[in-house]
Amino acid sequence: MGYIQKLMLPPTPSAADLLRTYKLPALRRFAQNFLLDPRGTSKFVACAGNIENKFVIEVGPGPGGITRQLFEHGAAQVAAIEKDIRLFPALQTLANAVDSRLRLYLGDILDFDIESVIPDSITSQRGSWESNESSSVSPIHLVGNLPFNIAIPLLIRWLQQVSTQSGPFSYGYRIPITICMQEAVAGRIVSDALMDQRGRLSIIFQNWFDCRIKHIFSGRAFVPAANVNVAVMQLIPLKRPLVDVSYDLLDRVTRTAFHTRNKKMGMTMTSLFHQETCDEDTRELLHRAHLKSDTKCLTLTVEEFGQLAQIYGDIISRPRPIHEQIDKKINEKELTFELGETYVRPKKLETKKKSKKDWDD
Repeated sequence: MGYIQKLMLPPTPSAADLLRTYKLPALRRFAQNFLLDPRGTSKFVACAGNIENKFVIEVGPGPGGITRQLFEHGAAQVAAIEKDIRLFPALQTLANAVDSRLRLYLGDILDFDIESVIPDSITSQRGSWESNESSSVSPIHLVGNLPFNIAIPLLIRWLQQVSTQSGPFSYGYRIPITICMQEAVAGRIVSDALMDQRGRLSIIFQNWFDCRIKHIFSGRAFVPAANVNVAVMQLIPLKRPLVDVSYDLLDRVTRTAFHTRNKKMGMTMTSLFHQETCDEDTRELLHRAHLKSDTKCLTLTVEEFGQLAQIYGDIISRPRPIHEQIDKKINEKELTFELGETYVRPKKLETKKKSKKDWDD
């Protein structure tokens, strides 16, 4: 992708004007809160870092307030993925002003294949994931002012892809992600050990990302006004995870630990294991992790949780005695074992019910 100078847009209606022109109120079913003030949209794009000459994938462009700023900050191309078809006339007005540099896609981001919008000029190349400059030289940026109800599901999907270097992260680039989310949720993601906000999200995101809150917007900066403050969160994939462990194992261990966050690890971890061996397996888990049974999850670091997940994976991967492999679910006709064998329950002998006369005989 050759160098493209910053674009000075011709005079076009502002995003707020377009909303009024096309009579496009925010809809509750889409959880829409538009960022329209040019100072706010410029601040958001500045939080994304250097996007000059980059390919930007914008999730939820709305009427195009942030989209306009992406071009004014030097983005080479923008792929905007929007679920609300009502907003396309407003977005098309901006697309006409930037020629072919803005491509519009209709779809729900939770079901959308992001790889399909990345140009061949990028997919035909590969970066070096472990390069110190991988994130800064990434030709792709992900940005978006997301509805609050999809921010975490979408980020977790991207987290899973980062953990396996798949999806849009399969080209060797540590793609920066810059999105809006509720300040309280962002606080949980960046929370350190011993902080009240510490939770599962803190552990799983910090294991794979450098997580930073770049700016806090008042809810009044949005149209309609949000009921809470809104954080601009930036997530940059790490060269290597803090602990080399699968997402599924770390997620399972952290879910269990923080389900009852104020209880002791010796009690909470038992639910990870088979009922008949849970006490023994929990003692082994904590012993190998050098943790006491009265340790609380809020005090553990990401590395300690990662070690717990590794040990847990080792314990559950061991062959188990045959009596532990039996599926406890029994239907009326057969007993089914996890080993694939089926044992038919013996039929009960039918006995004729004796009448009173029979007993008298």
